[in-house]
Amino acid sequence: MAKQKHAEKMAALQKLVKTEVDKCIRCGECRTVCPVFAVTPSERYTARGKIAIAESLARGELEFTAHTRELFDNCLLCTGCVNQCSSGARADKVVIAVREAFADKQGIPFVKKAVAQALSLPGGALGAGARIGSMAQKLAFKHVPETSGLYRRFAMPLVDKDQYVPQLAATPFRSEARFWGKQDQPKVVFFTGCMTNYFMTEIGHSLVKVLNALNVAVEVPSEQACCGMPMLASGEHEIVRKQAKRNIGALAHDGSDVPIVTACASCGHMLKHGYLDRFGDDPELAPGLANIAERTMDITEFLASDANQDRVAALTAQATRRSATYHDPCHLRKAQKLIEEPRRILKMATGDEINEMSHPEACCGLGGTYCLANMERSKQIQAKKIEDAVSTSADVVATACPGCILQLRDGMRRREGADMPVEHIIQLLAEAIDA
Repeated sequence: MAKQKHAEKMAALQKLVKTEVDKCIRCGECRTVCPVFAVTPSERYTARGKIAIAESLARGELEFTAHTRELFDNCLLCTGCVNQCSSGARADKVVIAVREAFADKQGIPFVKKAVAQALSLPGGALGAGARIGSMAQKLAFKHVPETSGLYRRFAMPLVDKDQYVPQLAATPFRSEARFWGKQDQPKVVFFTGCMTNYFMTEIGHSLVKVLNALNVAVEVPSEQACCGMPMLASGEHEIVRKQAKRNIGALAHDGSDVPIVTACASCGHMLKHGYLDRFGDDPELAPGLANIAERTMDITEFLASDANQDRVAALTAQATRRSATYHDPCHLRKAQKLIEEPRRILKMATGDEINEMSHPEACCGLGGTYCLANMERSKQIQAKKIEDAVSTSADVVATACPGCILQLRDGMRRREGADMPVEHIIQLLAEAIDA
């Protein structure tokens, strides 16, 4: 049975790879945007190289070795190559499929497995674990002021002496309330994502504050689960399917046209595209996932819509002027094609033009668990982004993804003389409303 299942997976891999190989014209445009290639200029790390290697794996001409796995693990799934490719080759699909094949043959590396298992726990168990973790953090880490994160008290794996560690919330955001606002108001459904729910609850509070100020109520389904992006990136197909099914139950109400808003670029990408890419031909899941994809909007996309933009402008008319630079999250700009919307909202929040950094579209180097499994390269990519941000001399770095906030704050801590705060656009907007 296991051999038959593996044979079916290899046949599916061969079919997918052939489709993408036929699209790739070997032009090398992917080389110009790949963050891994920028710090390790070797052809095998490019999308073009990975597609060619995947073809040899699928044909049985190459073995599934640790060396080959390292090549496919060295991808942030930023979708930069997909966005750049004029032929429409989907190297991201190839990388995910090869990782699934490796997972089937060799299992999942410990770090990625631990993250996947933790985030796929039922909501109640994960929430209880987060509360215990919040208390345990006080023993393992020293607290420092405001948004500077935590410092380790003693040596531990995967956490160096300068590592930015966000503080676990004593109470997860989804445990605070299921509904914010008035019952007779128009409403949105808020897909919180794991970072906002367990670490950066202030992002959730800011989103609620802004939407309530616009007379929009916010429903927070407690049944929602991790979107599954970390598991998808690790090749955990079955766990991703379970997460998709749980989120259909939480979000895809029959006939509902209520917008689903996110404040996480990766969650938004997963709800809009990732699920359907993976399960669009699954008759059990596809209808619910299509409903979710159609309704999902990034919070900046929602606020910048024709229906809301003027009202946001009125609320921020007295905003205190401050200089901000902006980092484009990969899954917002490249995957969701949202470039102007977050900038329009940021301008309203700061009352000023954006002080654009060089290469605002460049990846910050987080890539989910990539920053743990490939720490050295992640920090090299991060350092370039931090230099671009610091060179603007802006008052604040704004972005629209909690994961990017984590990586940028870590980079600011590591860069001598850098003390620029890093905030989510929705936080800056909430502050502007208070002005």
